[in-house]
Amino acid sequence: MKIETQKQLEALIGQTYMHALYIAIAAIVVAYVVANLIKWQGGRTDNSHIKRRIWFIIIGMLAAIIFLFTNQWTVVYRNYIPTESLHARFIQATVWASLSIIAVYGIVSVLTMFLMRGTKWGSKWGSILGKSEK
Repeated sequence: MKIETQKQLEALIGQTYMHALYIAIAAIVVAYVVANLIKWQGGRTDNSHIKRRIWFIIIGMLAAIIFLFTNQWTVVYRNYIPTESLHARFIQATVWASLSIIAVYGIVSVLTMFLMRGTKWGSKWGSILGKSEK
């Protein structure tokens, strides 16, 4: 499918932002699962919340970077957009979509961490914000 008009490009950009939203939600789910897989170390020197925080950051960055490169490769480098001006607008939209993945991932994750911090289901997820007092 060739993107040759402004209207086609706007539809593609809309799809790009929707895919970015799906990737952000998937990354949150993966980060939640990984956080729950990391066991509590116990004792006074329990640093398991730091491991969860590191994995949280890695997953968020990987989601945005993988989206950026795969989206550009599938659309741009397969010559779906032959016009240079449309090509530049799509690259810009892809970069903004990647940044929006990081923003949605961070905001939604932190909100759910605060909400779930004291619950049975979210104690490990909430510990990413800092070591919780038990």
